[in-house]
Amino acid sequence: MKKTVLFCICFCLFLGFAAADNTEQSNDQIDYPAENDSMGVRIVGPLSPMAAPSEHQQAVSLYNLGTSLMRENRLEEAEKYLKEAIDLDPLFVDVMDHLGSVYRRQNRLPEAEAMYLRSIEINKENKVPYINLAVVYKIQNRLNEALQLYVIVIQLDQNDPEGYYGIGEIFYLVGNYQNAMPFFDKAIELYLSLDIPYVYDAYYYKGMMYFRMEEYDEALIYLLEARKGNPNNATLENTINEILKKTGI
Repeated sequence: MKKTVLFCICFCLFLGFAAADNTEQSNDQIDYPAENDSMGVRIVGPLSPMAAPSEHQQAVSLYNLGTSLMRENRLEEAEKYLKEAIDLDPLFVDVMDHLGSVYRRQNRLPEAEAMYLRSIEINKENKVPYINLAVVYKIQNRLNEALQLYVIVIQLDQNDPEGYYGIGEIFYLVGNYQNAMPFFDKAIELYLSLDIPYVYDAYYYKGMMYFRMEEYDEALIYLLEARKGNPNNATLENTINEILKKTGI
C-alpha cells in the first residue's frame, strides 16, 4: 500500500499535463454514474456514522433536521438549519460536511470548498471532507488536488473503497486505463466485502475502459454487472447494444 500511495503522489505531475485532454472521458462521468454526491448518495449517509458527534443537543437536532431536508432536496431549508447548528457548535464538523454538500449541489463551489477546508482544519483525521472536497476539485478539473486528497483518504483508512474508486476515476478521466484498473479492482473488492451497492459504478468504469480498449468480451461482463444496479440508464444500455452489434452476439 505504501508503494501505491507514493506512486499516486508522483503521478500528480503527470496529471498536470494530461488533465487538459480529458474532455471525452468526462462526458461519461456526467451521465453515469450519478455524480458522487456526498449528501447521501455515496459518501455520507446511513452507512457512515458521525465523525465527531456534538454534545450540544439542540445542534444535533438541527443537524438531523437539516440532513433530512437535504436528502429531500430542500436545499435552502437545509442550509438554514445546518447553519444554525454550526452557530451553536462551531466545532461540529459533521454539519460542515453536510452544509458543504448543500453548497455543492447548488453549484456554489467556492463556498463548498471553504466549508470542507474548515472541517478539515478542525479534524484532520476525518476522511469525509477529504472525499467531498475531492469531488469539488474534480468538478473544477483540479485533478492534481483531487488525487492528493484521495491519497490522504487511503492513508487514513485503507479499507475505505472511496479512496481507491476516486483514484481510479481520475486515471479514467485522463485516459490512463491501465493504471485505473487496479484501483477499481480494489474498490470492487471492498465494496463487495462491505455489501455496498456503489460497486456498480466501479463495474461501469471497468466495462467502459475495456470497451474503449476494444476488449469487448470483458467489457460486456462488467457492463452487464453495472446494469444490475442501474437497469434504466441510457448510456449504459446503448454501450451494451453497441457491443452486441460489434460482436454479433
